[in-house]
Amino acid sequence: MFTDLIKYPIKNDRLKWEAKYVIKDLWGKPHLLLRLKLTGTRYQERALEPIVTIGEARSLFVEIAEDGLAAYAYFDHPVPSRAAVEFGYGHGPLLRFGGYVTSKAIKTLDPELLPEGTVNVERFFPKGIK
Repeated sequence: MFTDLIKYPIKNDRLKWEAKYVIKDLWGKPHLLLRLKLTGTRYQERALEPIVTIGEARSLFVEIAEDGLAAYAYFDHPVPSRAAVEFGYGHGPLLRFGGYVTSKAIKTLDPELLPEGTVNVERFFPKGIK
């Protein structure tokens, strides 16, 4: 209806992301996940599920901060290093973030300190833990 007024996905220098590995309890077990914190606008809870994609990689789930100033996207697999980060609901992206999620851009953690039985470790650290 109004798609001629706004061209999606919206790109803006204020849209930022930060990436880091985190441990999150899912289904009663600790899981190693890649978390992207998205900022730069107000994020809203809607009837449709929020989705973050990085190329063909789709978030496992997205949490919206209570104040709406951040969205947290969780991935249970490594993501492509030369693909755009996009946020949206349902069928298409609404926002496109600058930069690529490379291994150097991800704040890491010491795999030696992971809780015993952590799931997904081999996905993010395929050479194992030394």
